[in-house]
Amino acid sequence: MQNQKNKKALKIGVVLTDPEDWTARAFINNIDKRGATPVPLNLSALSASLSTADFSIFDIDSKDLELDALLVRDVGISFSLETISFKFDLLRQLEHSMPVMNRPTAIQNAANKFFSFYLFKHAHLPIPRTMITAELEVALKTIETFESAVVKPIFGSQGKGITKLESSQPDLKLKLTELLTERGVLYLQEFVPNPGRDIRVFVVGEEALGAIYRVSISGSFVSNLSQGGRPVRCELTDEMEELAIWATKAVGADFAGVDLIEGEEGLFVLEANGTPSGKGINQACGIDVTERIVELLLERVGETGF
Repeated sequence: MQNQKNKKALKIGVVLTDPEDWTARAFINNIDKRGATPVPLNLSALSASLSTADFSIFDIDSKDLELDALLVRDVGISFSLETISFKFDLLRQLEHSMPVMNRPTAIQNAANKFFSFYLFKHAHLPIPRTMITAELEVALKTIETFESAVVKPIFGSQGKGITKLESSQPDLKLKLTELLTERGVLYLQEFVPNPGRDIRVFVVGEEALGAIYRVSISGSFVSNLSQGGRPVRCELTDEMEELAIWATKAVGADFAGVDLIEGEEGLFVLEANGTPSGKGINQACGIDVTERIVELLLERVGETGF
């Protein structure tokens, strides 16, 4: 049996873009509390060297990364295909030599609204009717069928770029044409009438740690906390827990913030976020999900023998 590493000697990388981000700081603090050394990393500051004899990833000071594990808070938002591809390629390479949470494939699965919904559908999870198309006429017929639809970027976060369209609005064709010109493809989802809130359930491993309502501000249908939504304690039900755990498994994540919506026919799964903020549930419920995430990562280091 392989000897477990001395946790006091462990060096845990934390991938982040904003050092002042609440969740990033909580990860760093909890790693430190467990006797390991946190190493903040911005993927944009890393380089990779390739040759016939060697492959190495190093930082701006030309120091090779010597880590025992990697925790991904966020990789940053980039509209450059080359930039985002390189960042995920770095994570994939690092995954060969150490535990990485969440794994790059899971983060990508979760971030891609189209593919994550395919995975949810394959897992028989309840989802709103959704259409993805690059054809204007298909989009018009879809909204006519849905009557009310939400148009989202396939890759997006924090509730940005989300628009609600009604089949009855006179400028519908013009709006869709503008969005199609801008994005090239349209992600259309049937709007689910709701109480002005959604539910975010936090899953770590195979356990749902708690949930919050994200209550939208008056006049808005978007409830993201970054868009003015308010976190309120939510009593976690068995159904919420089951849906959230299965959604997390569907995208292959070790931890996730799973968004549910309360419709007339019951709960629907909207999203599984593979790089969720832990601030809202800490404010509303006093739960620090980052503590359990760090604990799970350290357990994974001991189990893998990397």
